[in-house]
Amino acid sequence: MKNMLPLLLLFIIVSFSTGCYYDNEEYLYGICDTSNVTFSKDIKPIMDANCINCHNGGTINLTNYNGVMVKVNDSTLYKAISYAYTGANSSKNMPSAGKLDDCSINKVKAWIDQGALNN
Repeated sequence: MKNMLPLLLLFIIVSFSTGCYYDNEEYLYGICDTSNVTFSKDIKPIMDANCINCHNGGTINLTNYNGVMVKVNDSTLYKAISYAYTGANSSKNMPSAGKLDDCSINKVKAWIDQGALNN
């Protein structure tokens, strides 16, 4: 039994030391702060991670503020990422690999509602 005590103690220490791996409010609690969304801090990283592999030039360029604003101004950015297109137009929903997480969609919506500033 004495040989088991060190192993049990080691197990407990390892369990507690790795318990906070995902120490992120959004991940842990579902908190999505949309009160002060900026292009550089919030929107650009979303575009970089999910859009620019396909939309990096040509008719749709989401690599920079001006390119994103083209899609904001023609009202297609939010419709596409919120999967608002249906029927024959459903191929316009983006990204095509699957819908963004709700927080990313909410941040884009908040940024647009706040004036889509280049900040």
